[in-house]
This record gives sequence, C-alpha cells and structure tokens, in this order.
Amino acid sequence: MKAAIFFCLTTLIVTASPVLALVTLDRPQAGDLALVVGSPFGASLAQILANSDTTDAYPGRAPFGVFVVLENAQTASSLKEAGAVLVLSGKEILALC
Repeated sequence: MKAAIFFCLTTLIVTASPVLALVTLDRPQAGDLALVVGSPFGASLAQILANSDTTDAYPGRAPFGVFVVLENAQTASSLKEAGAVLVLSGKEILALC
C-alpha cells in the first residue's frame, strides 16, 4: 500500500512540475515577447489575435500557441478577454527551448 501511494505521489509531482514552472514565470511587460496559448475548445489563435488587435511576432504558429510582442500594458488583458488561456513570458519560454 505504501508503495502505491509513493508511486502515485511521485507520478503527480513529475507530471505537475512542468506546468507549475510555466505558471510561475514572470508576467510579460509592455514591449516584451509573449507566448499566447489558446484553447482547443475555444476561439482559434487567429480569432484571438484579430479580436485583440495583435499581430504575430513570427511567421510560424504552433497549433495552440503563438508569439506576440505586447504593445502596451493592456495587450495581455485584451488577449485573455479575447479567449487566450495563458499569456506567458516569451523570453523565458525561448530560454527553455
């Protein structure tokens, strides 16, 4: 029984640690590169960018993520209102890659 509990806890920690690392990153400021993460069930990234008057920073796009440059302090909040799930610091994400 103790081995099963240990295995479950270890699996939970290993699974949750990358997500926790992404969520605890510093919030991007105006002028910074940001990664916008969309939902597979909500608005598409093209719709999110169009609704928030934001453009891609790079020509390529992942299925649920896109890099943008935040023009001002309200850009991150307008992206979230348009349907973005997360707006993460792009510099720190690129450092991970």
